[in-house]
Amino acid sequence: MAKNFYLSIFLVLIAMASTNCKPADLESTCDVKSESFLLASLVRLATGDRSPSCLPAFSFLEEWGVYVSTSIPKVRSILSYRNHILMGGDFNKVGLSTGSVAILDKHSGTAIPSRFCPFLKVKGETYAAVPDGSGGFYIGGTFTHVQGIKRSQVAHILPGCQLDPNFNVTEDASRSVYTLHVLGDNLYVGGNFASWGSNPQSNIASVNRYTGELNTGFFPGAMNNYVYSIVSFGNSLFIGGSFDTIGAVRLGIAKLNATTGVVDTSFTSQLNVGGAAFDLNMGTDSQGSPVLYVGGSFSTPRNNATAFYPDGTLTSWAPNPNAPVEAIQQYENTVYLGGSFTSVLGAPTANFLVGVDNGSGTAVKNDFAIDLTVTSLHLVGNQLYALGQFTMAKGISRNYAAAFEVPSGALTNWNPSLDEAVSNPGGAVIPFGNDVVLGFNRYGVNLIPKKHFVVFDEATGYPLDNTPEFDFGIVTMHLKGDRLFLGGSFRTINGISRNSFAALDLPHYQLNPMDVQIPGITGDIRAIASGNGQVYFGGDGFTTVSGQTRNRVAAISEETLALTQWNPNVDVTGIVSSLLVVGDAVFIGGLYTSLNGNNTIQYYRAVDTVTGTAISLPSTTNYPQNDVMVQTLYDGKIYLGGSFTTISGLGAFNNFAIYDFATNSYQNSIYANGFVNAITPAPDGRVLVGGSFTGLNGSTTTPNVSAFQTGSYNILNWAPNPDSTVYTSFYHNGKWYVGGEFKDAFNKAYGGFFRTDLNEPPSN
Repeated sequence: MAKNFYLSIFLVLIAMASTNCKPADLESTCDVKSESFLLASLVRLATGDRSPSCLPAFSFLEEWGVYVSTSIPKVRSILSYRNHILMGGDFNKVGLSTGSVAILDKHSGTAIPSRFCPFLKVKGETYAAVPDGSGGFYIGGTFTHVQGIKRSQVAHILPGCQLDPNFNVTEDASRSVYTLHVLGDNLYVGGNFASWGSNPQSNIASVNRYTGELNTGFFPGAMNNYVYSIVSFGNSLFIGGSFDTIGAVRLGIAKLNATTGVVDTSFTSQLNVGGAAFDLNMGTDSQGSPVLYVGGSFSTPRNNATAFYPDGTLTSWAPNPNAPVEAIQQYENTVYLGGSFTSVLGAPTANFLVGVDNGSGTAVKNDFAIDLTVTSLHLVGNQLYALGQFTMAKGISRNYAAAFEVPSGALTNWNPSLDEAVSNPGGAVIPFGNDVVLGFNRYGVNLIPKKHFVVFDEATGYPLDNTPEFDFGIVTMHLKGDRLFLGGSFRTINGISRNSFAALDLPHYQLNPMDVQIPGITGDIRAIASGNGQVYFGGDGFTTVSGQTRNRVAAISEETLALTQWNPNVDVTGIVSSLLVVGDAVFIGGLYTSLNGNNTIQYYRAVDTVTGTAISLPSTTNYPQNDVMVQTLYDGKIYLGGSFTTISGLGAFNNFAIYDFATNSYQNSIYANGFVNAITPAPDGRVLVGGSFTGLNGSTTTPNVSAFQTGSYNILNWAPNPDSTVYTSFYHNGKWYVGGEFKDAFNKAYGGFFRTDLNEPPSN
């Protein structure tokens, strides 16, 4: 809908520019004062064209993220090269970080660009969505923020893809919303909640659809368990769930007065004790009479799928699925069932999605070839949208979301390609103008494979094609000229053997023939630095490089890429975590207790760049007493971060220290109450610090990332509050790129990284 709005403006501008009846003079499109420059620029704006031209290149940065289906994705290292942003870590896919609500093209499943429809960036899971009847929609789930603004599990989105500032329900962090239904001026909310603010409404409530204010006159009575689905018929609501009490015994389904919420006791239909209704659909039988279809997990009155007339009379419809039905929809005379079943009436093999006759319940459409459970079904026009745990449909890859034409059952091209299964409750697809809204329990759409390494276009945010794939994670990267050196736990790159250390030739990211042969490595390469004609690398779990003894750290020639004589000889049980070259010295930080065979050297020391022999910097007697994970040189000082809490002989240095070359001394002007993994200064003296702490210098309100000003060491009033650890940061073109294993920052959804200028207001 927003896309059509902007295109309409574009067409109007063209029409206005073309209505001048005077014959146009010959003019250059590159003349900024010409009409053709204006029209060509408008076309460039509307299409997002950034090809070389005398016309302006409008920046439309799309926010992508990294994802992995089996564990927590991590961004470990970030660099820039020319107009690219490079990222390495532990992930296998990248996708658009829309948050748990995405606006998608209804034919392709591609996210509508944010310039046409700003991403909602919903923080938290979305389980339900319904149109508002006026071009917008409502969403419900367990989310806490929309577009960075606080909203407690229910929100209203306007037609322009913006949060409605006037609709705001009572805040309750414990509430989960599983279903929404609009009727008249009311929005009905069902789910799992013990009360609504100070009011006793439990598991179902009615709010004003324009303001979000609770309708206190709607009160069914105390309800003891969840509501999963709400539909209406006239002024009656039918609700389904896992409850067995609403004031009196009501097992799984109930009929309520839509105004008062009072239970209609004449509707006596119930499920068995312990049964649950997962989905309801108000449809028709074969004679066109209204029917309430019920899908769920129950054994009576019928197995997992049944139907009632609005007065409660049981129909003869009996598809008899052999396992729970989690979703139910009707199109013409076919009722579509989705769930975990593998057979229904008339189809001994009917896996997870089937169409049955609305009179008898006999299977009539059974060729969807879904390979795992369907948890959600939604009809938009003649498109049946399915969400669930499946990865294939009709033999074609469809990761957890697919669409079929009905009644033909043909698989469409709609493929949002999600990063993880959609649970139940946990999904919705509804119309939104000429597009569709997808609500789900994850944060990314349009995922494409990118195994542990990705290159993004700096201006658009889009990933480059044909970049190399790594079998395991990347921990560190280092750029030297037109070579990118990488270290990590990988063993192959594009199927070619490379144990933990490799080089890519730029600008095309081609694997360099160099193979330094690190046999039997049990750990990874964690640090890379360069200087004085060498590339230094260190890590864990290796004792030889290129056939020569090298314990945990080694160097190669920048020119020939051959192993050099540099050999600090860290102890064989040690770990090298960070390297920094300053002049003729290499500062080595890590978890080691011996260097050069000297057992008095531990954790942090500089060595010369020729042989690796220890020198007196920064001290021969004062050492951080645990791992030094990061080092950064700025304005004549080394900023150190890690897991140490003291420097021997000097006292407390909590996870952060500053070594000043001018005074040859340590300063503890900054301290953190947890590990520090990243320290990145900017030319103006602001320094970003990332890790797994709750704050700097006594603060507990800036978790995992904070910033300070050098000189004064004042902590900046900046708190993006990522929800988990920050591992890396990089400064480029006035922005910090921050990476880690978080999925939220600034109360918005992200996929492991965000960029910032440190000027955003603190998150609330």
